[in-house]
Amino acid sequence: MLQARNVVSKLIIGSVLAAAASSVLAQTVIRASSWHPPKHPGVIGGYDPFMNYVKKESNGELDFKFWSGGSLSNAKSTLPTVRNGIADIGVLALTYFPAEFPYAQLVSNMAMFSENPPAIAAAVTELVVLDCKPCRDEFTSKGLVFTSSYSTTPYTLISKTPIESPADLKGKKFRSAGTLWDRWANYVGGTAVNVSSAEMFEALDRGGVDVAVFSPSALKSFSLWDIAKYDVMLGLGTYAAMSLFTMNQSFWRDLTPEQRKILLDGSALGVMGVTFAYMDSDDDVLKQAKQHNVNIVKPGESLVKQRDAFVEEDSKKLQQLAKDQYGIQDAEPIITRYRELLKKWEGIVNEVGPDRNKLAERMQQEIYSKVDPKTYGM
Repeated sequence: MLQARNVVSKLIIGSVLAAAASSVLAQTVIRASSWHPPKHPGVIGGYDPFMNYVKKESNGELDFKFWSGGSLSNAKSTLPTVRNGIADIGVLALTYFPAEFPYAQLVSNMAMFSENPPAIAAAVTELVVLDCKPCRDEFTSKGLVFTSSYSTTPYTLISKTPIESPADLKGKKFRSAGTLWDRWANYVGGTAVNVSSAEMFEALDRGGVDVAVFSPSALKSFSLWDIAKYDVMLGLGTYAAMSLFTMNQSFWRDLTPEQRKILLDGSALGVMGVTFAYMDSDDDVLKQAKQHNVNIVKPGESLVKQRDAFVEEDSKKLQQLAKDQYGIQDAEPIITRYRELLKKWEGIVNEVGPDRNKLAERMQQEIYSKVDPKTYGM
């Protein structure tokens, strides 16, 4: 009888070990890369909650190996890194790649249509995922899959010297994120310099730029308050031409539809997480700025009038710019739809309030529930 029990015990133990081994073998380790620093909103607000959600909802079937701070790829090398499968997921700042992503430049050119970051983040994501096939095709044609955007808070003017009037902008070199901000820099008599956010500190420190055009959060997340003395709160639109969780298409195809659904729903948490982390970071930085000898400056009336005149003039040129610069023959339906989505999501934000989790749930309902994970991105 004892011998029989031993046999049964060994069979049970063997079954448990086999099941455990099978579970380990079934686990997919996703290689994710972000060039954002570890404490950047893109990491603490985006990738961290996204990865936690995916691991939990997949019951550990999906896990992550995560590189941040550009340790695997920097902002401009992320495109080949993800396209070639060195990473499965990565962050793309799409204005760095105007030739590869012309429709993303159109999105970027509409950056001054609103100053409501959560609404912008959701509107851009819905536009691309549901309503703009050419936008999605830009990704699939390169072996990539778009899942989500996000939005910074409104850009401001971070500098070493005071900026009080339009005359102070003339001749300045501006760190620009491209497209719209390049045109604004030219409009005010300055020069646009396209460097990544990760390169802002060095550029401002060494005189490569005179002014960093970025949200106040950069004072802390990129340590600009160690060298800058002024932040002029002239709202210059938000940056939302982002692909936060860009998927390698071969990796995407190897997943089950259920796993793709988890990644899509998790993206909503990341979208709102990054966006609200930017908002939280701005609030935190503005409270601490005085301790770092940074003057937070309300823009003068002449600067505001100049900005408003630029927006009015520039918005009339968007369709022609899209055609001439990016080969988009009929941009009007995309511009119109984006305006509609902005209005829709501004209403949802007003309805829900500043609750990132509830807004993420609304993104899951309004966007990702309408996606077929069996065919999306294929």
